[in-house]
Amino acid sequence: MIAGVLTAVLTATLVQPPPPGPEPAAVPEWTAPLHTEGRYIVDADGTRFKLKSGNWHGASGTYDGSGDVDDPANHHAGENSSGIPLGLDRAPVAEILDSFAELGLNSIRLPFANDMIRDEAVVPDQAVAANPQLRGKTRLQIYDAAVAALTGRGFAVILNNHTNTTRWCCGVDGNERWNSSQSDQQWEEDWLFMAGRYRDNPRVVGADLYNEVRRDVLDDPNWGLGDQHDWFAASQRAGNRILTEANRNLLIIIEGINWVGLPVDGFPHGRPTLEPVRELSHELAEPGKLVYSAHFYGYTGPNHSGATGVGETSDPRYRDLSPEELREVLQRQAFFVTEDGKPYTAPLWISEFGVGGREEQDPKSRAWFENFVDFLIANDTDFAYWPLVGWHENRTGNGWALTHWDAEGNRMFLDDGDDWRANAWHRLIGASTGQVGR
Repeated sequence: MIAGVLTAVLTATLVQPPPPGPEPAAVPEWTAPLHTEGRYIVDADGTRFKLKSGNWHGASGTYDGSGDVDDPANHHAGENSSGIPLGLDRAPVAEILDSFAELGLNSIRLPFANDMIRDEAVVPDQAVAANPQLRGKTRLQIYDAAVAALTGRGFAVILNNHTNTTRWCCGVDGNERWNSSQSDQQWEEDWLFMAGRYRDNPRVVGADLYNEVRRDVLDDPNWGLGDQHDWFAASQRAGNRILTEANRNLLIIIEGINWVGLPVDGFPHGRPTLEPVRELSHELAEPGKLVYSAHFYGYTGPNHSGATGVGETSDPRYRDLSPEELREVLQRQAFFVTEDGKPYTAPLWISEFGVGGREEQDPKSRAWFENFVDFLIANDTDFAYWPLVGWHENRTGNGWALTHWDAEGNRMFLDDGDDWRANAWHRLIGASTGQVGR
């Protein structure tokens, strides 16, 4: 009898399920759709919605694996991405989203290339090895799945037209402008397609019209000249068409001009960013939908494209500037748009910034990142870190991404202890946020 009772107790104990693990990090609550009030983005309840974002890259560019995806020279590439969001070969999508929530994010910038829309090829199984439910799908269908997963988890998603063609950017590569390898009409139609495709998903909140508009071999983009290279006119026209023909709820996000002129000493060149907005700013068909955007990296500069070799100049880079000089330049190039009561007043979203975090030994780069984070905090600025997802082999690589997976799917966290960016990141993500009307 006693033996029977002990057997029953032992059996019951052995078959008990293990204690539940920790709950996945929660994404903060918010109510769609979003709109703007002065310098702030707010949700449908009128509550400030500060974009605390990151870039989940890969669907805008492929990479052949011959170098480090996180190297500054390749920081827009996607290791083994096959033109889909990075990491799906190494980790289940739910785990990738867990990492985004653990970082404290509420929104994701999701780059895409125009040719993804018309690519009917099935993505190789290897590219989605950790997500077998995605086998047999096209790039666009996998992008759809990423959007659905992100918004289902509670993130806001900003669609970002990063490239025309699925390849590395951002040199002279055929992706310099919205119409580098396609017509203006095709670009606009593609945006109507993408905006309409997710119209019924209220957590798809923004259309980031084009990434880092810049010079090609022969011609510069401009702001207001009215010709075929007029980025002001093109972005105004596309933004209005999106709002009136496809989805009136989207934020229209317009980046400044990233580069003009030849990046060589002795030739006129520069990085206008958002400076032209002082003289000519957008008025969209729907009020409360305009957001301006800019990118900053330590290895670029106010007159430096980041080019090396033939295009290298003697102009200082942002990492060469003192904290006082950096603040003056940042205010002049972009942050002025948040000034109250101006014709150009709008929210500013720094939709790309980043630095290597593990083997980055350059003290200037470290100091620049700390100073830039301080400036973001002091100005209560919306932001999106580049990139979120990376890879590592035996814990090597300079670690531009905030979360890394190795080939076996083991994750390396920002807080593993050997990433010097962790303190700055936690200061940024936890900084107090101003509220509308306060």
